[in-house]
Amino acid sequence: MFLSRRAFLSTASAAAAMPILDARAGSRLTIRLSYASAPARGLYQSLAQGFMDARPDINVVLDSPAVDYDGLVQQTLRQNITKQLPDITHQGLNQIRPLADRGIAVPLDRFIAGDPAWKTIGVPDAMTSFARYGGKTCALPFAISVPVLFYNIDLVRRAGGDPDNLPQDWDGVIALGRKIAGLGEGTSGLYVEYTNNGWSFQTLVGAFGGRMMSDDETRIAFDGPAGLQALQLLQRLAREGQPALNTEQARQAFRAGTLGILFTASSLLTGFQQSAAGNFKLKVGSLPVASETARLPAGGNGMAILTDDPDKQKACWDYIKFAAGPAGQTIMVEATGYVPVNQAAINDPGGLGRFFDQHPEHRIASQRVSMMTGWFSFPGENNSRIIKTIEDHCYLVVSQKQDPAAALSSLRKDVDALLPH
Repeated sequence: MFLSRRAFLSTASAAAAMPILDARAGSRLTIRLSYASAPARGLYQSLAQGFMDARPDINVVLDSPAVDYDGLVQQTLRQNITKQLPDITHQGLNQIRPLADRGIAVPLDRFIAGDPAWKTIGVPDAMTSFARYGGKTCALPFAISVPVLFYNIDLVRRAGGDPDNLPQDWDGVIALGRKIAGLGEGTSGLYVEYTNNGWSFQTLVGAFGGRMMSDDETRIAFDGPAGLQALQLLQRLAREGQPALNTEQARQAFRAGTLGILFTASSLLTGFQQSAAGNFKLKVGSLPVASETARLPAGGNGMAILTDDPDKQKACWDYIKFAAGPAGQTIMVEATGYVPVNQAAINDPGGLGRFFDQHPEHRIASQRVSMMTGWFSFPGENNSRIIKTIEDHCYLVVSQKQDPAAALSSLRKDVDALLPH
């Protein structure tokens, strides 16, 4: 059934008022689920409730949300030590590898191969490669976040820009941002996020035609021309007037209507639309890329099974099929700006096809799906430390404390020291 936004909010509000439990839970198989972060609580409550409505023999209990994806994977690693793992988890796509390398995530290949229904779900085979390590599928994607530019069209018009012909390259985006900033009255022009689990740096490297490591992961590859261009762009933005805000402050400024252009993840679309309603017109633009062969990291999360109990594994697999299927994807898309992983749901004129026709801004991000690749996760045990190292160097460049070329050389050395040898 197609779930309207009003129905979703109603369900989410009702779910927020009580735990995802049931008086009949004693006679039902119960599975525990973990996720991040608190703003997504309503989504996962509605998803769990929808699954339980379809499968009254299974009860889903949600853990308290982690702060973010990095916090979630660290929490999961601690739970593994204390033998308190949840049965299934929605992990950031760049944080599944630590669980795979430690044998915590249960490989899903036997479930995929042994379930004829999976082939009819509608998830393209290419999507299943986003969390494949050592030849094993360790998670399946639930929601994909695509890099986009959000525009405050009221500010664009006031600055003399054309809302129907938004710039397609960085020179044009920066020039428009400069004009918006020139409006004064506390208005800022352009903000490009650079601290969000290393995703922005990976995105810019990919947009300029680069990659993070070689195919065999024996050498760093981001230290070439694409990595330098990414850091040069970040420093140019600072020199051209990017406001000295952190990520959340920039997002809040956009919600308040005082920031003209914001580069961030498409998953924020629904929230931004709610803030813009009645205040300013919002439009989504595509991220400039060097060529149509560019590859961009898929943000978002994937579903990994952690339990070794056969009955619970089967229940978790059924949850995965629901969440990745048309019903679960419809719940997810209507609640967020994530791109669905289910092509059949997108093509369904009575489901997401209709939703996209009625909400064209949601379709912009989906047009870049062919460019998406896995959100790279570094080998070894220091993935989280490497992400922090990347963000620290990006900050040094944006704050103009380090030249891009020097920063790239230093970043390469620091990351190399954290990789297994």
